[in-house]
Amino acid sequence: MSPVSRGRKPAKRPKNQRSRRSRPPLDVARVERWPKLLHGPVELSDCVVQGRVDQDLVVLAATLTAGKRSVGVEVVVNGGEADVIELHPVPADARAVLRGGLQVTEAPLTPEEFRSQVEAALIVSADSAAWIRETIPDLVKLGRGPRPDLPERAAQLRRWLGLPGYEPLPRIPTAEPLPLVLPPPAPVTGLRLAVALAEPDDAIWRRLEVRSDVTFAGLHRILAAAFDRAEREYHRFETAYGGFGADILSGEGDRLDDEVTLGQVVTSPGHRFAYEAERWRHWIRVESLVALPEAPRCLDGERAAPPADCDDERSYEMLLDALRDPDDEVNEGLIEELGGQGFDPEWFDKEVVDERLARLS
Repeated sequence: MSPVSRGRKPAKRPKNQRSRRSRPPLDVARVERWPKLLHGPVELSDCVVQGRVDQDLVVLAATLTAGKRSVGVEVVVNGGEADVIELHPVPADARAVLRGGLQVTEAPLTPEEFRSQVEAALIVSADSAAWIRETIPDLVKLGRGPRPDLPERAAQLRRWLGLPGYEPLPRIPTAEPLPLVLPPPAPVTGLRLAVALAEPDDAIWRRLEVRSDVTFAGLHRILAAAFDRAEREYHRFETAYGGFGADILSGEGDRLDDEVTLGQVVTSPGHRFAYEAERWRHWIRVESLVALPEAPRCLDGERAAPPADCDDERSYEMLLDALRDPDDEVNEGLIEELGGQGFDPEWFDKEVVDERLARLS
């Protein structure tokens, strides 16, 4: 007769002999399960960027932790575009994607740097997908478009990282619409802007603080000073309210750039618009609202802007190639022709930029 049938409780087994129910492995394969994985504030740790020395491909990896659960996230960036987003039940697996006998370079990132890098790749990916849907819709019907689940993965990753939602750029329609009515000026504040050239592989960028009541004509002067360019060159701003330039009769914009302020066009952090100076295209993004600055100032940046004689990316790449062997007779002529005498592509001095900005009236 068992102890239970006699009315006695069975003897307890020692703790080290008790059977423990094994937890099922964490299922991260299905995207619809992702929102249920992490609850509450998400912390970032172990952030790294990895790259193959012979390929234009990098992996951004990090550990996401909420409560007692952690997962690894892997974002494959190909040509500046987020191509793959994967989760790993074992966080270290996200950082082992490019390892395993391959020649890989790796550098640590701060959580803020990781967020910034991921956001930039997600924006490029979403822009590319929107362009494909609008320009080559048949490609999507044939199943050759972007990965169908990538937007869902990107949206969930944005929520975990606290990034703003994707805001599509205004597309060029087949028929030019009338310019939208500008909203009235909002209360004046300070805006922190990130400005980067769109084309070179090595990023050329500046981080600036300006007043929201600066006109686009004034912003053009600030950008010319920040990138060491002439103020009188062709320029155009492309916004959700149409284009703005210095001379609408010459086709440089739908409206004059001295008739609109920056605060009328941008509304919140994350807002983006385009700026074109000569043949160089820039992306401008509002990073945050800040205290009202007394004057425009530069906070940070990287690399010198292309010389004025470099009309486009092709001529700039020719200059960079020539500078690698400046003693070659052919290269000497190219360097002189493209304005590369004394030019250092890696040069950037924040104090020099601030001095140029201070000279603006």
